[in-house]
Amino acid sequence: MKFIIGFFMAWGNFITLPCPYKRWDSKLLNLMLMFLPSIGAVIGALWLIVIELLVYFQLPDQIVAFTAVFFLFAICGFMHMDGFMDCNDAILSRRPLEERQRILKDSNVGAFAVVTVVFLLIGWYAAMSAELENTDFLVFFMIPVLSRTIAGGCVLKYKPIGHSQYAADYEEPGKGKYYLGMLIQLAAFTVIWLAVFGLGSAGLKDGIVALIEVAVCITACGYARHQLGGMSGDIAGYTICFGELAGIIAAAVIL
Repeated sequence: MKFIIGFFMAWGNFITLPCPYKRWDSKLLNLMLMFLPSIGAVIGALWLIVIELLVYFQLPDQIVAFTAVFFLFAICGFMHMDGFMDCNDAILSRRPLEERQRILKDSNVGAFAVVTVVFLLIGWYAAMSAELENTDFLVFFMIPVLSRTIAGGCVLKYKPIGHSQYAADYEEPGKGKYYLGMLIQLAAFTVIWLAVFGLGSAGLKDGIVALIEVAVCITACGYARHQLGGMSGDIAGYTICFGELAGIIAAAVIL
């Protein structure tokens, strides 16, 4: 029963679609994080369907690109973009660590947040427009899965900043089972992905895209943790935004 609760806690917290089963247990935050790969799969599947439908009805590429970018952020309630903006405000301030942590949790929007999110969206739109020239869209399914697996794993693994909502659960014993659960989900979705692609040239190119996304996720998360003195939900959002941007740029260039 707790696995069902954990999954729908993740659904209700990380997806803006109506949650079929509303139940919250604050003792299951780590279990909720374990289901981030599955949440990524739900988002990836819906994202792929939306893009395929727009292309099928032969809408202009600019409209498809805009809708595809908007959908990926909107389905998460712009939560990860908010974390991306907060982290950039803090990191780019180049203030002492204590001041950077204060800026991170400040609800005001600073200039660095605005500038970086503008470039994020320009990069997303440009890459998506270029990717629409290809016919291979199935890579979109795995991009949200990979980013959320890395970000969720980092929240579980690394010591949180004191004000993080996950600080109280960091010391929970036996967290290895959550990592194992994430890996099982990732493996299952990878098998599904490979079953669709096979092991031909398209599958190999998508594998390179996946490796690039994972590498950027790990690098972005490590950099933000170093700059901000620990892990947090905002850093997870920062990681997801950078990783998915790298994934879609890589897909546009390689595929």
